[in-house]
Amino acid sequence: MRDALVAQADGRVQSPLPGQLQFRSPPGDCHIKYGHVAGSPNFVIKIATGFYENPSRGLAASDGLVVVFDAATGTPRVLFQDEGWLTAWRTAAATAVAAQALAPVKITAIGVVGTGLQAELALEWLPLLLGERPAYVWGRSLPKARALAARASGAARPVAALEDIGELLARCNVVVTATPSAQPLFAADAVRAGTHLVAIGADSPGKQELPEALFARAGQVVVDDLAQCLDHGDTGLAVRAGVLDASRVVPLGRLLAAPGRPARAEAEVTIADLTGIAAEDIAIAGLFQERLCA
Repeated sequence: MRDALVAQADGRVQSPLPGQLQFRSPPGDCHIKYGHVAGSPNFVIKIATGFYENPSRGLAASDGLVVVFDAATGTPRVLFQDEGWLTAWRTAAATAVAAQALAPVKITAIGVVGTGLQAELALEWLPLLLGERPAYVWGRSLPKARALAARASGAARPVAALEDIGELLARCNVVVTATPSAQPLFAADAVRAGTHLVAIGADSPGKQELPEALFARAGQVVVDDLAQCLDHGDTGLAVRAGVLDASRVVPLGRLLAAPGRPARAEAEVTIADLTGIAAEDIAIAGLFQERLCA
């Protein structure tokens, strides 16, 4: 995922804005992402769906498939009917990379906002890059938050559910938001100084997790893809609200490619806005294809 983000920032990825379908009754969405990395023997088309009432029907909220094509002939090579897992795993990996990129030197605790699959994967994958830290979960359903915390807790890493999102923000200085929210989850002034936020939920029009005013506080804002995040990410909402100049936004891959650790003031609030990019789908599909063929 790190290499995919760097390739995106370097302009080596041919990837138009994703196709999107949105549904109201029942609520859901479908994303179609496709692209090719210069020099790669393959190109990829991915269809991912999210229907949020599915768990009440005994079905997974996420589904989809990924098709890998030969870039020399246009011939389909592999179809992964992955039920959304490739998307879930590449998103979790990108989330961990983005969290590490601008994490404070001293991490007090990790906070995860949400109770779905991405929230669970964040609790599993972030310690791989940030180390074992105390972690807290908040969700609109406290029973779901408690169930997630119980599943994610381990001897080296306690995870607790909190009733109040304000308490999570007060305790944690690395926070991941992973919800399909249509409005800000908290006020800008609720975020403590020195916090790094990774927002991954606002991946289609009509979604919003972060308040626009938080971007005015942020010392650094990074994105997986500027055009995409301006089109339908939290960053785009802040730019259109006039509180953030798009020229201040930096591609995450540019940060990752730079030597050494990025400079970060101790009290600085930083934001990584991820909407998910085709380069990540290409990377994980290529990895699984290699292992399948081997």
